[in-house]
Amino acid sequence: MLLIALSLSSDFNAFAPFAQTLSAVAVVIGAIFVLYQLRQNNKLVEATSKQAEAAVAQGKLLTDQMKQTNQIADIDIVMRLYEFANSAEFQLAWLTVLHSDLATEGDWDKLSKEEQVSFYQVSALFESLGVLVQRSIVQLDVIDDTFQVELAWDKLRDFTKHMREKFGEEAAYVAFEGLYKKMKALHRAAA
Repeated sequence: MLLIALSLSSDFNAFAPFAQTLSAVAVVIGAIFVLYQLRQNNKLVEATSKQAEAAVAQGKLLTDQMKQTNQIADIDIVMRLYEFANSAEFQLAWLTVLHSDLATEGDWDKLSKEEQVSFYQVSALFESLGVLVQRSIVQLDVIDDTFQVELAWDKLRDFTKHMREKFGEEAAYVAFEGLYKKMKALHRAAA
């Protein structure tokens, strides 16, 4: 048994230099594998980073497209209201309001039903515009470019006062008055 142990010991001693070389080769191959994995990981991180940058760019483009779509929709709303305001029916109502002078409640009572409807119709248009601006659906400067808010308010102030006395504050063109105040502030700031 001792002979076998000595024989194995001498075989092992002969194998030791080969084992050291094999171990060194294994370390080098392991190092190369680690470097290869690190390089692959760097490529993966770089690709992921580029993908994230592309997603951000796409997000910005989608946001810009949505803004443009909203602007087009806003302009479409205003243009439809402007078309209505340019109809013969509304223009007759507008002329009735412009040429009427309501100073007292008695003046209102003297108007015909058609003339009274003109006041409701014009006030309703400007109330609608006020709501659109109030809810940030339409920009104030777009309304300023297409409608005469201050003139309308000046001609309808007594009418709205009369309506508030008759039906209460909340039922009488609050958004129209708010639009008028915003428009006046806009013009003051521009002057």
